[in-house]
Amino acid sequence: MAHNSHCDACGPSQANHSSLWLTNSSDVLALKLGFVRNAPWLRFLAAFGELLVGALGRVAFFLGKTLGFLTFGEDLARAHSDRSRLIWREARARGIPMRQLFLFGQPSDMFEIFVNGKRHFFQSIPIPPVLEKTESLDMDDKVAFKRRLRALGLPVPKSYSVRSYHRAKQILSELGTVCVKPQSGSNGRHTYPFVKTDTDLEPALRSATQICILASIEEHLEGNLCRATCVDGVLVGFLESFYPTVTGDGVSTIAELVRNANAEKPDGVADITLTSSHEGYIRRRGYALSDVLPEGVSLPLTYRAGASSGGRNREHGRAIHPSFIPLIEEAARAVHLAVVGFDIIIPDPQKPADAQRWGFIEANSLPWIDLHQGALYGEHINLAPPVWDLWKKY
Repeated sequence: MAHNSHCDACGPSQANHSSLWLTNSSDVLALKLGFVRNAPWLRFLAAFGELLVGALGRVAFFLGKTLGFLTFGEDLARAHSDRSRLIWREARARGIPMRQLFLFGQPSDMFEIFVNGKRHFFQSIPIPPVLEKTESLDMDDKVAFKRRLRALGLPVPKSYSVRSYHRAKQILSELGTVCVKPQSGSNGRHTYPFVKTDTDLEPALRSATQICILASIEEHLEGNLCRATCVDGVLVGFLESFYPTVTGDGVSTIAELVRNANAEKPDGVADITLTSSHEGYIRRRGYALSDVLPEGVSLPLTYRAGASSGGRNREHGRAIHPSFIPLIEEAARAVHLAVVGFDIIIPDPQKPADAQRWGFIEANSLPWIDLHQGALYGEHINLAPPVWDLWKKY
């Protein structure tokens, strides 16, 4: 678990493997060791921990300000991310004082706000304190998340928690085609979809357990990657992302088709930069970059979807088939998160839910709400207003 240089399996979200392993492993082990959300002693521990952390935080905050390595800034141009800029602009429009925390001069995703005469701190998305609950502890665990939704009859792929290669082989034999990923983690790091053979299973499992003590192996679903964001249990944004894909002409190699796609892409779409991760995914699909793709055959090049990966995306808002909306909102109520972004695999969100194979994949407690405003096609929805409306309601 040494410090890693550039890692293709991490993709655009590079991070230290040792740090990821510790963070992700602690998430899943907390549940494995009995830190279930409904345990009365956990509620006591959480309350005690909140007091302790609050006291330590005040001491650290005082020392940081005194020694000068913790400072505050009000320059919107130095916002940590596009998500932060959306939140900040809306705060200013509502007259809510908001400052960004800087650590050793570097902007962080921590902010200070004053609402109703009280000072609050938040990370990334401002959630009223009354809505910050311990019930959402298991949402970072991909297997536990699916177990919770499955109990409600909501569609999720079959999913198993594994550590050993022997057990992984048994699951592969049962499911046929699987997706292997860390049991806890984010940003698609070390995810291996479309695994069909023992030969591919072993490196996929090894990669997943580089950043988490346990791996999740789930049945592979075909479809577009959709992000459904809910605020206070209501669907407010639905972004459908398409994978970068080439279609064969019976003459050009896959590598040539990729070069052509890059030359013809519209503004706002990143180049498809082929990496070892792309090559592995294409190989698992049965091809090599030097192969001539048969005429009319479409080949997705990676599991990373959207314009930032060379694909496309479209914001639908709530204009999807109405059969999906109550299911998504039921899931939002089930996870007890005031703001949540679901990753869902759906072949076609304009067709009835019961007419296709689809499923919830993950829940994100700090979703990138700016994705809905920056879509390539469709609506451009600013989700900062409904987020700040929580402070009026609660």
